[in-house]
Amino acid sequence: MNGYQCYLKRMTQVIYHEVAASKVLGYNLGIKLIRGAYMNEERELAQKHDYESPVWDSIEDTHVCYNECMTHVIDNLPDNSLLLIASHNHDSVKIAQEKIVARDIKGDHRVRFG
Repeated sequence: MNGYQCYLKRMTQVIYHEVAASKVLGYNLGIKLIRGAYMNEERELAQKHDYESPVWDSIEDTHVCYNECMTHVIDNLPDNSLLLIASHNHDSVKIAQEKIVARDIKGDHRVRFG
């Protein structure tokens, strides 16, 4: 299982590529979606080394990225794959629950919460 930090601006693109690659190459996905853990460090490094911060400018942008990535993975989750939703965000959990029910994958443990 790989961890994906959704506070990073590039993460939507990374997740879309990961899902597409798993379909083309036929491997099982193992995705742990993380809202963000190293935002301050990333911003400090960018400032120190004079490059654009890779971190979203607002928490709202981070929420949008997280929910978009989560929705895309749930909508495209193949059999024998796993998504761990590492979130304490009520809205994200609610969106995930609705998607799980809509796809009827709630009972097979392919989507887990942590």
